[in-house]
Amino acid sequence: MKKSVLGALLFAGVTAVFAQRTEMERISLSLDDAVAMAQENNVSIARQKMTLSAAERAKNHSWNSISPSVSVSGGVSMGDGIGDGKTPSDYEVSLRGTVSLSFSPNLFTAIKSARLAYEQGEITYEQACRTVELNVRKAFYGLLYEQENITLQRRNLQTAKEQYEQNQAKYNQGRMSELDVLSAEVKYKGLQPTVESAYVTFLNDLDAFRQMIGMQDTIFVEFQGSLDDVVMPDVISLDNVEINAPTIASLQKQIESAKNSLLASRFSAYAPSLNASWQHGLIPADGTHIAQSSQLDTSGTISLSATIPLDGVLPWSTRADAVNTAKDKIADLELQLADAEKSLKVSTESALRNIRQSQSSIVSKHANVELAQRTYDMTLLAYNRGTKDLLSLQNASDSLLSAQVSLKNEQRTLINAVLELENTIGVPFGTLSQKK
Repeated sequence: MKKSVLGALLFAGVTAVFAQRTEMERISLSLDDAVAMAQENNVSIARQKMTLSAAERAKNHSWNSISPSVSVSGGVSMGDGIGDGKTPSDYEVSLRGTVSLSFSPNLFTAIKSARLAYEQGEITYEQACRTVELNVRKAFYGLLYEQENITLQRRNLQTAKEQYEQNQAKYNQGRMSELDVLSAEVKYKGLQPTVESAYVTFLNDLDAFRQMIGMQDTIFVEFQGSLDDVVMPDVISLDNVEINAPTIASLQKQIESAKNSLLASRFSAYAPSLNASWQHGLIPADGTHIAQSSQLDTSGTISLSATIPLDGVLPWSTRADAVNTAKDKIADLELQLADAEKSLKVSTESALRNIRQSQSSIVSKHANVELAQRTYDMTLLAYNRGTKDLLSLQNASDSLLSAQVSLKNEQRTLINAVLELENTIGVPFGTLSQKK
């Protein structure tokens, strides 16, 4: 009896919390709306966007190593009046400017490296967006499942309550034993914790979902749609689907970058570097201030130089080792790519088998729901006629609820499996399924 009272109080408390939530600002949210909000407000996407912007800036300025260096220098000299024949008022002022320019073949690889880094950043950013969208879609359908599960649990609870009240009325009329009334009450009170737990789970997951899409926690969401709205083709095939797996694309870009690094190592080991500079200066010829001098001496020099590394030809040198290390990096990435392509094929085939199994299971569970519904309806009719006992009716009700929840759960499992497959092969979400 104490457990029943505590359960009732807890149920009332959870219901009050839920009622308070329903007094919040309410919005009706579709799946597309949720995805759009996440793309706009999700923190991880915003961070990846900043990283991509930095890579783009580096790409646009990757040529800056060839930018000329300009410097200006000036000086003043004057006598100290001791032994040099000059007084402190005698002074000379000089002004000199220098322009220098360096060119190395590594400029080409540096520009290409910055471009490849940006393209790799684009792949990473796209992966981040797809990961967030995948999580939003799975969470959305998960909350739809929880919503529908709450509806089923509440309906089952209401049915148990009505059955308990009917039995209480029959007992008061002397047409039912007290044992049957107590059994109906135990059934009704025993379902309350299940409904309470479903409410709490839904509210907790709703909070996490709002954070994911960047929505204020003062808004209560009503989710549009149903798990039944997602329709899967009878046969899901990838025969006419263009596969662009992000993992494969990333490794291919890494190999391209590694080949560019190999070329840069070879340039460092074998290619010459060129340097050019021009220097020009003005010095007053009559020993006066440059602004007062009537005659200026000018001096200018142009210098060209080339630096040719020779240690690259030595197989034990540091630069030769760098070339070999770059070759090893390419070979390692090519092995990873070959393994990733095999893993993609294996995981894709496995996912397709799981999807087909889930589709077959849904067909069976639809039939189970129909059978359980007919069994419950017939048992209820027989119970009202007095040919079935209360236990038989309760068992039929439990079987119906179990079949309904199992069907909804399998629908969610199928949706998640298709979403994971779409994410793995890199196709737009919804390619393998459609809405009614």
